[in-house]
Amino acid sequence: MPRPDGRLPNQIRPFAATPGALSRADGSSRFSHERTELLASVYGPCEARRARELSHTAAVEVLFRPRGGLPGPREREAEALLCRAVEYAALGALHPRTALSLVLQVVHDDGALLSAALHAACVALLHAGVPLRGMLAGCTIAILHDGEMVLDPTAQEELEARTVVSLGYMFRTCYQYDEGDEGAEGEEGGGNGDEWEPPKHTIERELLLSHVRGVLSQEEYALCLHAAQQAGICVSAFCRQVMERSTNCEAKLPSGRVTRDQDEAITQLLKESMDTSA
Repeated sequence: MPRPDGRLPNQIRPFAATPGALSRADGSSRFSHERTELLASVYGPCEARRARELSHTAAVEVLFRPRGGLPGPREREAEALLCRAVEYAALGALHPRTALSLVLQVVHDDGALLSAALHAACVALLHAGVPLRGMLAGCTIAILHDGEMVLDPTAQEELEARTVVSLGYMFRTCYQYDEGDEGAEGEEGGGNGDEWEPPKHTIERELLLSHVRGVLSQEEYALCLHAAQQAGICVSAFCRQVMERSTNCEAKLPSGRVTRDQDEAITQLLKESMDTSA
């Protein structure tokens, strides 16, 4: 059944990202999920104050600023969640006794704010040249009162939902080389005239961020995890594309879908969730 904005339950809104949106930061980005938009700025790694200095790694600080007014409990919670994710993803051991500050400014909130903040942070960190273990990406999923699950909900859908789940992952591409691949021009790898084949690769994922508002069963949470993984693969590929095309400064997913290859899997996933809840 189509949603109020015309999307299907398994559709996400179009993304847009602009690296280097702010000139005075070491790295920055403007990231939007249609009407949900944030500005992210990164300062550092730079010399840390003695009180914050860590001998083995960089000290990470995250500031989450609402569109208006002072930060409240919601913003403090977002800061803690994002700080733990960045601390794990960033290779802080390469910059001991330094400080790394990430500032997230909400421009407009139309739902899925926490996952949008994670995506904005990822692009800003990459633009600043901060070494990361992998790409940060995720998705927000709303479970309606009839048990239907919808990806990337709007603010109105979040308000009407029984449960809202925000999940963030770190994605890493791991390559597997067969014996003899090292010598592409020698006797072992390519000296026999065989065509070179690219190495096999797998995508590893680690859950770094999980926030639930409302109640849900273990089965529903497992379905949310799987759907967020599939959506996160799409978002991480988008962020990688944005950085590769940084001279173009802006890239968009033309359809706003999770990707053709993953649409069928997520559609089946949502169908299973509705069958389970029925």
